[in-house]
Amino acid sequence: MKETSKILIITGKQAYERVNKAVLNYKNIDVYQTNISIAAFLTPNLILKAISDYSTELNISEKKLSTIYDFILVTGLIRHDLKIIEDNIGIKCYKSTREASDIPLLIKNLENISLSTIDYADDQIAQYIIKEAEKELQKAEELPLYDIYDNENHEYAHEMATNCSLNSKNNLSNIKIGNLKIGDKYPMRVLGEIVHTPWLSDKELENKINYYIDSGADMIDLGMVSNEDNSKDLQRIISIARDLTDKPISVDTLNTKELIEAIKLDVDMILSVDAGNSDDLIPYLSNSNTASVVLPTNYKTNEVPHKVADKVTKLKENVEKLLSNDLKVVADPILEPINNLGCNFTDSIVACKLFKEKYKLPMFFGIGNVTELFDVDSNGVNATLCAIGQEVGGNILFTPEASDKCKYSIKELKIASKITFLAKLKNSLPKDLGYTLINYKDKKNDEEIYNKSEEVKLLNKINKCDDKLNNKINNKINGKINNKLEYNLSENDIIIAKENEKQVLDKGSFKIKLDRENSNIIAIYYVYGQPMKILKGKNPKEIYETAFRLNMVTKMDHAAYFGKELEKAEIALKIGKKYNQDFDLYYNDFWNLNLK
Repeated sequence: MKETSKILIITGKQAYERVNKAVLNYKNIDVYQTNISIAAFLTPNLILKAISDYSTELNISEKKLSTIYDFILVTGLIRHDLKIIEDNIGIKCYKSTREASDIPLLIKNLENISLSTIDYADDQIAQYIIKEAEKELQKAEELPLYDIYDNENHEYAHEMATNCSLNSKNNLSNIKIGNLKIGDKYPMRVLGEIVHTPWLSDKELENKINYYIDSGADMIDLGMVSNEDNSKDLQRIISIARDLTDKPISVDTLNTKELIEAIKLDVDMILSVDAGNSDDLIPYLSNSNTASVVLPTNYKTNEVPHKVADKVTKLKENVEKLLSNDLKVVADPILEPINNLGCNFTDSIVACKLFKEKYKLPMFFGIGNVTELFDVDSNGVNATLCAIGQEVGGNILFTPEASDKCKYSIKELKIASKITFLAKLKNSLPKDLGYTLINYKDKKNDEEIYNKSEEVKLLNKINKCDDKLNNKINNKINGKINNKLEYNLSENDIIIAKENEKQVLDKGSFKIKLDRENSNIIAIYYVYGQPMKILKGKNPKEIYETAFRLNMVTKMDHAAYFGKELEKAEIALKIGKKYNQDFDLYYNDFWNLNLK
């Protein structure tokens, strides 16, 4: 299919103007408005009827339509398979995008996607754009670690650099940790820390590791417990991780015994080495393939540099010591929390940038130091820090998900690292690249706005309602013609809603909870305070239709309340927000603050 294909778009009355506006510049596209108000209510039979009516207007048979148009697109949230259209009249008919404003994007990508009679076209477009983005990312993943130019053969020799020194001309910026390439020509890697692993049972640790893997973590960090020696438990902890994944595993502790044990167990990386423990660790590191994250500190003597120049100098000294022993190093200038005493966040960013400019080494970027200590939603902060990390030369993005507000940080950083790296590859801004972290707002607002002019139009339509239609409405509402509603066709038809003063209880009630481990919504059915049934489902519709089928809900106000609470529960489950029945989902002070 081509952008120049002749296309007929079929839509409902409400969407007609928006669809027409969206395709205004396309002379090869015609739009036909059906008699159905809402496009989502179109069925294959109604579409066939619309095609028949349109063919009559053109004074041709339905089957001749394929001589004018290459195919038909139908807009809206249609639930049916549209293959029946082609089966009946011989012209291909596909689902368009959900939103009219996305139709130009569909037309632009017609040659790249396969339109479907079942799936919406915007799904196909999104999949295509991400597929193309992944191809670009995969090209980068296939780049060799070392590019040493061979003047004699006029080619790059892909081999390990030797003479490991900061003064060496060899490129030390790319290394391999486990089976993972780390360096400036690869996307930044996400290292997810599992805190207090010795305190976790085998099952708890397994669940956490699997969750991190599913979230996109490139490396798994096993955090130990401060001021405890759990070196004897490390074999259990590391074995569990190794059994679940071949991703690089690191151990995070300042306890020298634990670090030595981790090296003996062939862990891929240790956090962290500094002037206080390097002499003890170097003999063990020299006989291993373990990489070291190096700090500018000496925690043994409580020396923590705060000034930018001191950080860079001390980190250089500590790094050089390991490099002189031919060891793999990741430098960590230490990203500081915002408004931190001593060295603040901005100064720590400057230290990162200065160190990377001077010494082309893989660099650690501890994003969790900022997000965990900042009372804001994490996704925007993670995205911004990821972009800063790339600009200053970061290679490993480190975060735990220690606090509830930072849930999904690993997934957010993984997506952000893709966005920022694609922007780097394309030399573009980090937008319109396939991936997005716009989770709680919208990039564009396509909602149908209600305003005064629409209100006037609606009142005019209501005023044209004749007695026959009025009787139909009353019949439908009441089931009896003699129980007629009185309609005063004026502005009185605008009804200001208010709650009932009295509530009549249904025969039973529900307690709604979330089973986050299995991603289920739970509705416990009670009669006279006694639990009778437990309903489990993945979405509200499954649960409320089951409740209706079992006659658990018999009153309209209870049904409305039940549906509202189930929808809240689903949103809370999806975005990681807490759910408490009868409380607003967003009930913190932000929404009610008056900042005038």
